Formats: sequence, C-alpha cells, structure tokens
Amino acid sequence: MSTRQTAETIVGAVDDLEYTVLARTPHTPNIIELELAPAGERLSYRSGQYVVIGDPDRALPVRSYSLANAPNPSGRINVLVTEVPGGEMSTWLHRGLRIGDRVLVSGPYGTFVADPGADGPVLCLAAGSGLAPIRALAEDAVRRAGAQRFTVLFSARTQADVMNMGRFASWQRQYPGLRFVRTLTGQAGEPPLGRLPGLLPALFGDLCGHEVFIAGAPGFVADCARAARGLGARPGHLHTEEFFHEPWPWSAPVAAQGQQ
Repeated sequence: MSTRQTAETIVGAVDDLEYTVLARTPHTPNIIELELAPAGERLSYRSGQYVVIGDPDRALPVRSYSLANAPNPSGRINVLVTEVPGGEMSTWLHRGLRIGDRVLVSGPYGTFVADPGADGPVLCLAAGSGLAPIRALAEDAVRRAGAQRFTVLFSARTQADVMNMGRFASWQRQYPGLRFVRTLTGQAGEPPLGRLPGLLPALFGDLCGHEVFIAGAPGFVADCARAARGLGARPGHLHTEEFFHEPWPWSAPVAAQGQQ
C-alpha cells in the first residue's frame, strides 16, 4: 500500500505491540487470513487503516498489511497476506508461523477511512488482498447503520481467487442495503465478467454522489480511479490505496504498505 502519512495520520501510532496468532485460514492458492489477539496492550485504529508487522526476533524486514476487520471489544485483528515469491515476510507468515506464535504489530497508519458524518452511497472496488480494508469498511458500515447503499465490487482472475463470498452473502441477507458483486477476468462463468473499469459504466451510470474506495495493485487502482472520475466521482470523495509486492521507499517515521 503506498499511503504516505503526514504527521497527523500517525498520531497515536504505537510500536511493537505483541499479538498472538489465533487462526490461519487459506482463502485462495496464495492468500491466507491471520487472526491475531493482543498479548497485552491492544491497538486502537479506524476501519481502513493498516499496520506494520514484524517477527519477534526482528530478523526479517517488516511489512505492512491492511486490517481486514472493524475495531471490536476483543482487540483482535485480522490481516490478509499474499505470499510473494522471494518475499521473506510473506513466506514466513505463510509457511513459518504457527498457531500460538507471536508477531510484533505497529500502527495504525493510513487515511483510507470513511467520513463518519457522510451519509451518501458508498462504492468500493477491490482486487486480491485489497479486499482487506474494504471488508473492514463494510463491517463498520454494517455495525453503524446497516450498510445503507453500500456496494462492494470485487475483481478476481478465477472463481478460486474469490474471497469471503459467504461472509458478504450473510451480510446481504441481513442488510438489503449492502451489495457484493464479483467479476472474473480470466475465466468464463456467470456474469459479470471482465475488468471493473470497463464494467463500471453499465453498473453505475453516475458516481457524483458516491464515496468511492479503491484498493488493489497500482494498475488496478489507477484504471478504476480513472473510470470513476469519468463517471463523475469527485476528487475529495475518491479514496485509493495501492498494494505493492515490493515495499515503497520509506522516509521515517512514515510507513508504507508492502505486501511481501
């Protein structure tokens, strides 16, 4: 994720909180979800933000991951981790980490958050582990207001790459204002099919009244943002978060999102 903080966005950030691994759930051939519980002090954050994760021995390069759940009383947090070939941290999180092990968590960081005073429709577009902050925003909307006029469009290459359909289907049954749509870019199947930038005009004719959130790889984010602007999305209401396989250069104390 390429979010570059100002001093304002890192106020309240804390370093090296210990978290214990409670569960690890495979979602796709290369993405797992980790559920982490605070071993002591817990993180305070807003839905859509991210954290930096390190190993207890500080032997591996730290990487940052978006939080995939809204804040909750238990203090537990969830992250989606894409395994990157040659990525030391993502390989350790995928293959070396076990239930009961501990990790170091720092944060929170980022401005990919909703305005609590906004009451207009929300459109979220995500691909891959970019679903993490979008899922947190959706969960927060469900808790606060039943997710009125809240749409999530998720782009996957194949059906095997689609995540969390059961979770979103359950929310849709409980909250008719929430809608989850998946599209496939590399496999035939039930429509819609194709890349989201090309599908947006048919799915949403006008976005001038929407809050738009886009998270995923840089090319996906850029193309979706361009399409959203073409449909009237206003600059102050268009929020983007880019996920990089390689870490963005750091300039202390600013964190950057590297999914490695």
